[in-house]
Amino acid sequence: MDGHEIVRLVCDLETVSLMPDDEDYATFWLVVADQLQRPGIASEAQARAIAIIDNNSNLEMLEKLGMSAADLKKRQRNLERLRESISSPPPDKQRKTLKKPQPLLMEREHVYAYPVDSRGNCVNPYFTDATLPEFTQKGWGAFVVVNTGHALGYLAWYELARTRKRKPSLNKAVAVIDPARRGIGTLTRLHASRMRLELLGSADVAGGPEPSNADTIGTTASDLSIANLLSLWASPGTFR
Repeated sequence: MDGHEIVRLVCDLETVSLMPDDEDYATFWLVVADQLQRPGIASEAQARAIAIIDNNSNLEMLEKLGMSAADLKKRQRNLERLRESISSPPPDKQRKTLKKPQPLLMEREHVYAYPVDSRGNCVNPYFTDATLPEFTQKGWGAFVVVNTGHALGYLAWYELARTRKRKPSLNKAVAVIDPARRGIGTLTRLHASRMRLELLGSADVAGGPEPSNADTIGTTASDLSIANLLSLWASPGTFR
């Protein structure tokens, strides 16, 4: 995507971009202009941000919201630095982009089991083996892959419907999974290994409509692992 396509995309995802009277309108355009300037991507966002800085609309809004005079001065200095940065031609940088879509590590209708602790949480895959906190397995969870896809044609996502039981057979897992209760997340081979996912088999489960572009782009852009969907975040001893 070029800068104009990126701006159109983020405007579609964030309605505040079209609401000049909203308190977050200026912040939106200032951030987009700054983030596109850094990797050398030219767009109309830079001109919008310069106009916001020059007409003092951001400072006026912050004053209405109660920002102190001292903080307004700091903000003004920051805006002046930002204006200088985005007024310059974007740096000529080689953009690092994916050459092909990320591989899909799970298939639709596959059913997995995974160990959980006394809180009903799966293994936290964000920790390395060397720093992994003590994990004492107390039971099992299970999920079915309802949908898979690629946000923006490149970023892999997975939609899961889950349940929790003692280690279930395929049929028992499918019997208690509610496809209406599902969420989406990302997955890497490393995370799959750390969470000790075990493929039970596959089952014909109604997938329903795919998630919205806003949900899949937001999830993949933030790289929200499916581990967030597979944990209860309850107090210790909740899981029996």
